[in-house]
Amino acid sequence: MDPLELLITNDVLRALDLIGVFVMGVAAGGLAARLNFDVVGFAIIGIIAGLGGGLVRDLILDYGVPAAFSGPWYLTCALAGSAFSFVVNSEHHWWRRIVTATDITAMGLWAATGTAKSLGYGLDVLPAILLGLASATGGGILRDVMVGRIPAVFGGGPLYATGALVTAVLTWAVVALGLDASWVLVAVAAGAGLAMVAAWRRWTLPAHSEWEVTMSASQLKAMVRRIRRAERAKVAKETGAISVVAANEDDLADDTAFEESAEEYARRVLGEDGPDLIPEADAEDPVDEEITQKVEEKVDEKVEQKVDEEMASDEDQWVRRDDEDNEIPNPIGH
Repeated sequence: MDPLELLITNDVLRALDLIGVFVMGVAAGGLAARLNFDVVGFAIIGIIAGLGGGLVRDLILDYGVPAAFSGPWYLTCALAGSAFSFVVNSEHHWWRRIVTATDITAMGLWAATGTAKSLGYGLDVLPAILLGLASATGGGILRDVMVGRIPAVFGGGPLYATGALVTAVLTWAVVALGLDASWVLVAVAAGAGLAMVAAWRRWTLPAHSEWEVTMSASQLKAMVRRIRRAERAKVAKETGAISVVAANEDDLADDTAFEESAEEYARRVLGEDGPDLIPEADAEDPVDEEITQKVEEKVDEKVEQKVDEEMASDEDQWVRRDDEDNEIPNPIGH
């Protein structure tokens, strides 16, 4: 028995598939209830959500009559799910948990069925996996598009599409390696398990804004300089030295001032004698990496010098002196 035959002919999996269609109809009906749809709206959105993915798959494969229309059961389950939401309030938290768990399991089965059927029709690996993913998520995407909202699988929600992708890849591996068809159930369990844990732990994929760099190169360099100065200030404070960074200065505005010359930068960071300490800091030249490095080195030297002075001052406090500032030996010792 090959994986596709297992997925289509097994009575238990067939029953789970139909339950998944019913649950998708219930979930779509809950959305229709929140949007105040009428009976026709409930019926259409239930059919689209429950059967949309399979219809897309079978139409692309030129399967003939789509599986959803090959008998009365799929349409009946989709309509029954939306009718249930039309009559019964399905917004209780315990009911939503049941719907979520069943929905995830059904999507795992649909991803496996779509991938196996695509491979059986001779599609290459990537198209087969993509079609398996479309089988699992197509109904939800079409449902969301119909009501004018961004599909949930595009981000911000549980990892439904990721779980379906895992199932599709593992199903391909089972077929490619010639494993026993029962291993497809492991693929379904792996993808569904990932999606369930993600829903429970509220895992999401990184969004675009979390990776986007919104600073220019100059601003990024300025940020690095501020962090380094802040670290030096912390060290200086812990060792008793005078802080390098003045708390009443706007370092962000100063560092990102594009008109600032090398001489002005050296004077701002090192004080009035900054240009003398950095002769290369010309008033006609902008700040560059070489000047920045030299200024940083001078600041480090000042910090080390101040720390040495403070440590020497602490040592002098242990020395006993007379009125003429002569050292008095301490018989007890330090």
